[in-house]
Parts: sequence; C-alpha cells; structure tokens
Amino acid sequence: MDQITCLKNLKLLWWLRNIAIIGQAVAITVVTKILDIPLGEKALWFLIGLLVALNIITWVRIKLALHINEFEFFCQLVLDIAVLFGLLYFTGGATNPFASLFILQVIIAAITLSPLYTWIIALMAVGCYTILMVWNVEVPYFMHHHMGEFFSMHVQGMWINFILLAGIISWFVVRMNVTIKRQASILYEAEKMAAIGTLAANSAHELGTPLATLTLLAENYVEEATDEERNRKAIMFQEQLARCKQILSRITAAGGVIRAESGKPMKLDLFLKELISAWKNENPEVNLSVELADNKFIPNIVAESGLSHAIINILDNAADASNDVGFKVIWTAKNLTIAISDKGQGIPLEVKENFGEPGISSKADGLGMGLFLSKSVITRFGGTIYIESKAGFGTMARINLPLARLTL
Repeated sequence: MDQITCLKNLKLLWWLRNIAIIGQAVAITVVTKILDIPLGEKALWFLIGLLVALNIITWVRIKLALHINEFEFFCQLVLDIAVLFGLLYFTGGATNPFASLFILQVIIAAITLSPLYTWIIALMAVGCYTILMVWNVEVPYFMHHHMGEFFSMHVQGMWINFILLAGIISWFVVRMNVTIKRQASILYEAEKMAAIGTLAANSAHELGTPLATLTLLAENYVEEATDEERNRKAIMFQEQLARCKQILSRITAAGGVIRAESGKPMKLDLFLKELISAWKNENPEVNLSVELADNKFIPNIVAESGLSHAIINILDNAADASNDVGFKVIWTAKNLTIAISDKGQGIPLEVKENFGEPGISSKADGLGMGLFLSKSVITRFGGTIYIESKAGFGTMARINLPLARLTL
C-alpha cells in the first residue's frame, strides 16, 4: 500500500471505530442499567476510553497527513483486536454473542493489507477467540435470569451481531470497491498517457542528433555573420535551439525525478505558490497577475506532478497568446476552481468547436497536444475544463476540480 492508500484506509478504519465505540457504550449501558446484569464496568469503560484515545490520535495523524505506511495500519488493527479481546474477556468470553466481531478485523486486513500481515491478523483473531473459550470472566446470568430467558437473550444478541456485521462489512466493502473501480479508471487513463509519454520519449531521443547538428551550424553561422542583422538572427536561432534542448531535457526527466516526487501530501496554497514560482522563473518576460483565495480552510492535497503539468500547459498557452496572463484561484470545502486568462486575439470560430483535441490548435505552428493532455489529466481527477473566448478579447480557461479527488 502506498501512503495515499494507507491514509484513505485509515480514515475508513476511523469511521468503523467510531461506530464500534458508540455501539459498545450503548451495549454496556443497556446490560448493566436496564437488564441489571453485573459486569466489571470500570475495566470496560477503561478499555473504551483507550479506544477513544486511539481514535483521537488517528484523527490527528490523518489531518496532519503524516507519513503513514502499511505497518502502522497493521498495528492499528492489532490494537483493535487487543481491545476487543479485553472487552470480551470481561463479558463472558466466547459465550458473548459478539465474539464473532473478530472476523471484522480479518476482513479489513484481507482487503487492505499484504498476505503476511493478513495471516498474522487472522492467527491473532483465531488465537484470541480460542483463549476466550477457556479463559474469561463469567457473567452471572443465572443470578438474574432463568435458563430460557438467558438463551433467548443470547439468540437476540447473535441476531443483533449479525445485523451489525452485515451492515458494517457491506459498507466497508462497497467503499473499497468504489476506490478500486476509481483506481482502475485512473489506471486506464494512465496507460493512454503512458503511450503518449513513450512516444514523446522516443521522439526526444531521435531529435537529439539533428538538434546537435543544428546547434553546431548555428554556432558557425554566428561566427561567419557579416552584418548586425544576420548576427541578431543567428543568435535568436541559437536561443530557440537551446530552448528546444531544455524542453527535451524536461521530457526525459519526467519519467524520473518528477515522477518520484509526485503524490506527496501538501497544503493547497503551498502547492499553488510553488507552481506559480517555478513557472515565473521560466517565463520572466510574462506579466502574471495572481489572485489566490484568502480562505481560512486550506485542505491537504495530493501534489501530483500530472496536475502541475496540466496547469502549466494552460499557462504556457496563455503566455503564447499575450504577455499579460491572469491566474485566479478560489476553493470551497468541496470544489477547487482555477481561472487562467490572457489578453490575446481569442480562438478563431473554425477552431473553437474542436479545441482541445489532438492536432487542433489556435497557433499556426501548434500541434494541439498541450490542452489535450491537460484535459486528460483534469478528467482523470474528476474535473472539467471550460474554454471561454471571444475574438479580440482574449481567452479564459476555467478548471473545476472536486477536492474529494485531490484531498487525503
């Protein structure tokens, strides 16, 4: 499990533990106060208190987006089994109709953890259940109830236990299936993007030799230039070749360092500020007007390199259209909206209908790949991109992203 998956699974476990805490508190109250069955209340409330403390610590770790790995998730399940063992030990052991709740931890482990950790959890659950069959604090049912009443209560308890297990397992498995389907969809899109990336890498490799040759020719041309105009054009030619080399270098690096750094947790405002700063450094001649939302609520997001490149592609398109570019960002608890505008000539009507498809570009020498790749990435995150353009009045690209797909 990667860190992001661990965080999401830990959040699901946090919700399940909340349900367990409420259910156990209600059960202890009903049994001791209404049914008047004496139990070791101090020990039981102490164990529930431990579970509450564990859940508070878990919530803090989720909110701070600290590094969480599979081993920590495994330890959380071990602690849950230990607390359940203690609760059952003081309430009749294996005779308690809720003893089968051990199976819940096994199911969670089987869905989320590696085979080794799953088998350890399974052996622990079986071992705890076996120990409780011979070692427990007996509940004095018969001091308050006849045998028939006790058996009826036991059957009712098993029925309630079955309803709880069916509901909780169904909820958990459905959530996991949604996550799996979403990841399968993302993988399908990633495979398409990988094919484009492979083509780009091959093209970068093949273009290296002719670019090196052109660079040598440009250097010779600069040396042989006889007048100022030709020298100026030769230097411009060199600069454009150097820019081509930089672009090819970025393509080559995309599979290495950039990919290794992607997927890290980061505050949304910090992610945007770093992106803007990096783009400004590469485009110092562009007048970029930045407006970020002044929200007190700042979510943690997954800082994917793909999302960064999608935004940068649109910024590059805006900079190609004019030297004045606007960058406005607002967000709520549910949505993130990024508006990137320019003061160019707008998109021609004959291009606007299919704008964003491969090969369709508003630039004479454009390939139409930048916006297409940006749309693919934004769609992968469950978002949309709208292009608003009017001839002679510039263009605005409005990106809408659901924060649920970006946040931890």
